[in-house]
Amino acid sequence: MEGIIEKNDYIEFTLSYEDEDEKGLTLIDLFKEYFKNNEVCKYENLIIGAWEECYEESPKEAIDFMIENKDLFPNLKKLFVGNMDYERCEVSWITLCDLGQIINSFELEEFKVKGSVDLRLKDVKSETLKSLSFINGGLGSNVLEDVKNAKLKNLTKLDMYLGVEDYGFDGSIEDIKPFMDKNLYPNLKYLGLKNSQIQDEICEAVLKSNILAQLEVLDMSLGILSDKSGELILTNIDKLKHLKKFDIHFNYIKDSLLEELRAKFKDTNVEFLCDRSDAQEYIDEEDYDYRFPYMTE
Repeated sequence: MEGIIEKNDYIEFTLSYEDEDEKGLTLIDLFKEYFKNNEVCKYENLIIGAWEECYEESPKEAIDFMIENKDLFPNLKKLFVGNMDYERCEVSWITLCDLGQIINSFELEEFKVKGSVDLRLKDVKSETLKSLSFINGGLGSNVLEDVKNAKLKNLTKLDMYLGVEDYGFDGSIEDIKPFMDKNLYPNLKYLGLKNSQIQDEICEAVLKSNILAQLEVLDMSLGILSDKSGELILTNIDKLKHLKKFDIHFNYIKDSLLEELRAKFKDTNVEFLCDRSDAQEYIDEEDYDYRFPYMTE
């Protein structure tokens, strides 16, 4: 079936327009079709792409199907929910649900979710989860609170697109600071706090945090980092020299300051990513800068 994609290292279930509109299929239909010919799903890595009316309806029925039939997925270690491009559904329109129980139901090592409408991760507790990733144009403070309260003592990677107020971000730097606390994440090596409208505040807080010294990768890319952050990074470069990778690509730091930063990091073993990419500044008649993160709508 067209909506079931099998590769060497993963399987993806994704509902095409044709499956949905012409055949009237649902995501659960794809699962049922697959299990007509397979006793179990052998794959460790499972991807859920588009589901029916994903701009209005959540994948709850499919998620419940997986939880209720967990024995059909005996090897599941990696799960990605919401793998679809903007032609199928804009990222900030993807409608989700509480995905906490699917993390709790399987011994997942990696979990990734794209979208944020109605997303929750309530009462998450996992001793196996090592990587948790969010891709969106705006992450709600209720989700941030869910993640803060989750019991994930073995997490080594936390990667969060935070986004903008217009598309769901309603928090503040105080909602984000808990993710910079080594007491909450004693094993964290990769911290991504990115794609944010308050990227300068995040940068300042991270440079003061107690988690920085234990990190191998710090990712503050895709947001609206300004010259203020560039100067802070330059001043605090000794705090960053232990990193394997430091990523601030897509930023609004002036070229001359970026060149200074490149020169400083050239003498270290840090992989420093700072390309401005296609970041743009929109200036109105009053010379007010309009800056946007990489991913919003």
